Amino acid sequence: MSSNSEHPNPSDRNSDNDLFPDKKPISKWESFSSGIFRKFLILLLVTYLFPECSSFGPKNSQSSLIIVHMTIVKDEMILDELIDPRFQKVTLRKGEKSIEYNESSEHYYYFQNLKEGQYEIFDAVHLLNRGASDFAFSSTKQPNKIDIDFDPEEIRKSRVDLLPGTVVFMGSFHVTVDFKFQEEPKISVRYSKTNEEELAAMDHLYKNYPRSGWGQKAKNRVKLLSSFTQP
Repeated sequence: MSSNSEHPNPSDRNSDNDLFPDKKPISKWESFSSGIFRKFLILLLVTYLFPECSSFGPKNSQSSLIIVHMTIVKDEMILDELIDPRFQKVTLRKGEKSIEYNESSEHYYYFQNLKEGQYEIFDAVHLLNRGASDFAFSSTKQPNKIDIDFDPEEIRKSRVDLLPGTVVFMGSFHVTVDFKFQEEPKISVRYSKTNEEELAAMDHLYKNYPRSGWGQKAKNRVKLLSSFTQP
């Protein structure tokens, strides 16, 4: 006597196939692109959760950082009041060697992992024609960039003697550009370095990079500077 288990109904097999259809094999390209997409999502998540996981930090206990505050004001269009123009290049000099900034935040420029020695301001460049605010009125001789040529007195005032494992504020450079009709623009620079400016620079560094080694050094400097200002 035969049983249903020995001779299954063909319609049952069709039902099983409908419930569990054969999966289409994944191609190597699909597998590769899916892996890259997953890695990108993980990297994006890590960057969002840990924004300071970057190369901005001291290499060792002897590494030092210099902060330069630099602003530029141009007598151009009213949009300049809404858009803060920045410098695309800021350079320090140590002897015959020049060093460009590694990181920036608003109008603060950071030069990290420097060795001990004497440093001074060297040059700064602001590129023109990069946006709506960068068009001078009726100037047929407008250059494509503003290259700051610091005079010897400003260079002398900016000099700092950098010690190992420290964060140092070099000072503030306030650049004003006056565009002239059919003439080269007139550039003036005002240098200042006050206790309040240094306190603001250190506080800005700590608040924007609180978990970085530089941020922690700035935090300690803020405590020291704040004690000087207390009555």
